[in-house]
Amino acid sequence: MKTITRTALAALALFAASTAAGAADLAPPPPPAPEIRPSVTDWTGPYVGGVFGGTCMETKTDYITYGYTDRNGNNKYDPGERNTTPSEVLASDMNGCGRSGGFVAGYNYQMDTIVFGLEGEWTWGSYTGRHVTHYYDPAGNRHTQFDHYDIDWQANLRLRLGYLMSENTLAYITGGFSWLRGTLKDMGTGSSFSRTHPGYVIGGGLEHAITENIHLRGEYLFSSYKDKTYGRFCTTCDIAVDVREKMNRFHTFRVGVTWNFPVAQW
Repeated sequence: MKTITRTALAALALFAASTAAGAADLAPPPPPAPEIRPSVTDWTGPYVGGVFGGTCMETKTDYITYGYTDRNGNNKYDPGERNTTPSEVLASDMNGCGRSGGFVAGYNYQMDTIVFGLEGEWTWGSYTGRHVTHYYDPAGNRHTQFDHYDIDWQANLRLRLGYLMSENTLAYITGGFSWLRGTLKDMGTGSSFSRTHPGYVIGGGLEHAITENIHLRGEYLFSSYKDKTYGRFCTTCDIAVDVREKMNRFHTFRVGVTWNFPVAQW
C-alpha cells in the first residue's frame, strides 16, 4: 500500500512539473485592441453653408461735368442731351465699411495633407461708401455733392488650395473671378444709378472641423473691379455729371459655418 501511495505521489509531482514547464513556454497574452474612434480627416466631398462679416471699400471717383439740357423733359439722364464738352474733372475718395453676408457652396478633394477645392458664393451687402465733393455750374454757382454707395451683391467663383496643419485644421489660399453690383445714390436729389463690375478676388483663411460634418472658418478676401461710369444730372443747375467709379480695393473680413458631406459617409 505504501508503495502504491509513493508511486501515485511521484506521478502527481511529475505531472505538475511538466504542466508548469509547458506554461512557461506559452507566449504572453496580446495587448488589448486600441480604441476605435471616428476620424474627422476625410475632407473629400461637397459642402454648403453661410458667411457673415464686413466689407470695406477704398476707391477713387472722378466727377466729369457737362452742360446739360433735359430736352425730353423726363427727368432722366440721357448722355445725348449734353450740350458741352467736359468742363472739369474733380477727383474724390469713396471710402467706408458695411455689412455683408450670404451663402457658399463647394467641393473639396483631399490628397494626404493637401486639399484642393472649388467654391462659389453669393453675398449681399449694405450701405458701404460715402463721399462729399463740390462742383460749379456754368453760371459759377457752387454745388455740394453728397453720395452714398451701396453694395447690392457680390458673386465669386474661386479655387482653393489648402494644407492640413492637423487632421481637423486647414490653412488655405483662394482666388478667382468676382462680380459686384452696386448702386450710387445722390443724397441731395434722391436719384440712384446701378452698375455691375467684373473683377477678381484673392485671399486666405483657416477652416476647422468641429465634427466630420460641421466646419467653422475665418477668412479675408481682397477684390478689385473694372471701372464703370454712373450718370446723373441736375434739373435746377443744368449740369450733367458722369461719375466714374474706380473700384480698386475692397477688403472683406468674415466668419462662416459649412455643413460637409464627406464621400466616406455615402
